[in-house]
Amino acid sequence: MNLKDCYCCSGKAFDVCCKPFIEGTHQAVTAEQLMRSRYSAYVLAAIDYIICTTHPSTRNQYDAASIRAWAESSQWQKLEVLNTKKGTANDLTGKVEFKAYFKDSQNNNYVHHELSDFLKEDGNWFFVKGIVF
Repeated sequence: MNLKDCYCCSGKAFDVCCKPFIEGTHQAVTAEQLMRSRYSAYVLAAIDYIICTTHPSTRNQYDAASIRAWAESSQWQKLEVLNTKKGTANDLTGKVEFKAYFKDSQNNNYVHHELSDFLKEDGNWFFVKGIVF
């Protein structure tokens, strides 16, 4: 990967893709943008961003220490967005199906395949829950 390329495999530079969301200078306009930025946050172990972009109604189901342990012990390889349903700037809900490829600390390859639900409140997109396949 070129160092300028975004971790989320969008084909855009990180500085103009996920970085503004993670740093809080911009808000995700779509559910897919939020999902991509959350993947990049896992790559960077930006746990605060992952927690604050999780909907308050489900946030207590996620443990920051466990998220950090998974993020830091994984070698994130690539993200593949398979499908989106709704989740546009004009929607209040959205679904994003994706595969996140990673290696564990023993160098074993894994694929995290998930269908994530997103909700927009007060102009902000939040991750609500995911179904892992």
